[in-house]
Amino acid sequence: MKFILKYFEELLASIAIIVVVLAAFYGVISRYILNNPVAWSNEIATISFTWTVFLGAAAAWKNNKHIHLDLVYNFFPNKIKIISDWIKNIILAVFFLFVLYLSIQFTITAYNKPTAILRIPFSYVDLPVVIFFSSIILRSIQRILK
Repeated sequence: MKFILKYFEELLASIAIIVVVLAAFYGVISRYILNNPVAWSNEIATISFTWTVFLGAAAAWKNNKHIHLDLVYNFFPNKIKIISDWIKNIILAVFFLFVLYLSIQFTITAYNKPTAILRIPFSYVDLPVVIFFSSIILRSIQRILK
């Protein structure tokens, strides 16, 4: 269970990218080998790709792998770096709380809008955005408390 909590974002992103590859592969096989194209494979691949992107970005945030400018930052003494990181994480956590609220509202309102082929509520397409911001907030709080 500890492993799942520690690598939550990576596990979900990995599952999503596997679904993207399998759905796209099945779409190609059904179209060019079986001569019986299926439209749902593209929709599944697109939805799964959305999950991959947002959960992969959350994993990158967790591992501090996002692009950032640190030319001036590297010249600061360690004490100022710690204070700067702390302030940055607080500001970002507050901003992401606001955006999380908006993404939850957006996801709730998207429930009545189905996808074109599978008729899946768009809330499932938008849900990774909520997970993304929740993860970033959680990881920012963890950084602040370190």
